[in-house]
Amino acid sequence: MLSSTPELKLFYHLSEKLMAGEFQTFSALIDYVGTLKLSFKPEAVIERSFSLFKDLRWGFLKELSRSGYGKLWKELIIAHGQFPNAGDLKRNMSISNIYIAMLDIHGYTRFCQESKSNLSRLRKLDDFLHEGIRKIACGNSALANRERGDEIVVVASSATDCIKTTLEIINTFSKQGVVKDQAVSGTRSDYSIVLPDFKVTAGIAGGNLTTPLIITESGLLSGFLLNTAARLQTLANELSPKDSKVITTHSVYSSFLKENKVVKSDLFAKKLLKFFNAGAVSFKGTKVNCCEILFNPKEHFRMNYNPALLTLLDSLRQQLWKGRVFADVVELVIKACQNMPAFAVDLVEEGVRQKVTKESIAAAAEQASQHYGREDYPAAVAALSRIAGEVEQIPEFDRLIVRYLGEISQRFKLLAEEFVKRLEGEILTKIDVIFEPRYKTVYQKSREYIDTYEKLKAFAMKSNALGNKKSTWYSLVEDKKEHLKLQFYSGKR
Repeated sequence: MLSSTPELKLFYHLSEKLMAGEFQTFSALIDYVGTLKLSFKPEAVIERSFSLFKDLRWGFLKELSRSGYGKLWKELIIAHGQFPNAGDLKRNMSISNIYIAMLDIHGYTRFCQESKSNLSRLRKLDDFLHEGIRKIACGNSALANRERGDEIVVVASSATDCIKTTLEIINTFSKQGVVKDQAVSGTRSDYSIVLPDFKVTAGIAGGNLTTPLIITESGLLSGFLLNTAARLQTLANELSPKDSKVITTHSVYSSFLKENKVVKSDLFAKKLLKFFNAGAVSFKGTKVNCCEILFNPKEHFRMNYNPALLTLLDSLRQQLWKGRVFADVVELVIKACQNMPAFAVDLVEEGVRQKVTKESIAAAAEQASQHYGREDYPAAVAALSRIAGEVEQIPEFDRLIVRYLGEISQRFKLLAEEFVKRLEGEILTKIDVIFEPRYKTVYQKSREYIDTYEKLKAFAMKSNALGNKKSTWYSLVEDKKEHLKLQFYSGKR
């Protein structure tokens, strides 16, 4: 407390200047005080002014203190020589010991819409997003802040602290708790009555000396580190629109291992986490190797086919499209089917309903492999495309595999189409060797008939003899009305 009138007068004077934005740095404030002719020591006033300076210029980083956040303070603050408990933010840095998590709450907008007539319910959620997450982060020597409605940013000085904070926030948003171990707390306290079961997706980045973090004049974070975390969160959201998921950079995983060699956290000692190598993610001209953190024991089975995924990714990296890529993607599908829980889904293909199981998909993959081995590439690619179409419709199938399978099958489909064209051309050059004379004539006539048929059909489709085309069109629209419903979505549903 300021005990004398001169001290209070100086504090009010400095406060006015701070409010007017005259001091861009805390050092500038100290320099200014040094020019004043004072009859007392101003240390107490300067320390009080520092608290106001933080509130005005540090954004959510204003919570930082040397005593409460020692590791973060060391990484983010340039301490003043005369005042070791005060200083200025490092505005632009590349530090290996800063980690950022971006979290997104599923169903936040829907909850707000459904609760618009219940202000107390909305206020509870707002209180939790402002104060609840900060308490969770503080318990792990980290900072957390709500951004733009349903987004949360976490800043920590270690990978372990960042991961633990992220998991505890996810745990707290979940009614059941996704990590059922005391190592990861998660209490909804008096929020449990009003808050539904929220799912959360997150992206975590950090631990790379070449990745810059920028702190703006208003205390906001920006730069590649923040953008990377945001991109990984978007990927987590795409892969898991209905469940909680955490994607992290491989450098965060490496840092987690290094940190726990020195001091073992409960997360590490109890083997609560598995890191599923998900390969490289490209955005804005750069590639980031990433992992998915498997925190739910029910998903640990996925580690059994992670080696098959890594083999496929290596084949893709080396552009081994002549043989290895097809064999490896088929092997990945088979390994996934062997290890995932059983499922049975009814799908309709070309008007025929069929039951699809993990056994039927594995059998189809084996058949595709056999086609490829017999050099029947069109049949192999067709089988792979059918598998890709089926797993796309199966919620239980690993969405990361679905994604790679879809991309790979599309590229093989292009190859197969060109392959057929080239073989057709080669047939014409070697037609005398392939066919007996009588079959040669039939083959040539058939090609002519096909071309003629397509031309005649196009002509006939325009004929007035077909009657009222508008009536036929309108009738079709009426029949298919349920299939024509369209609603645009932006971001997650």
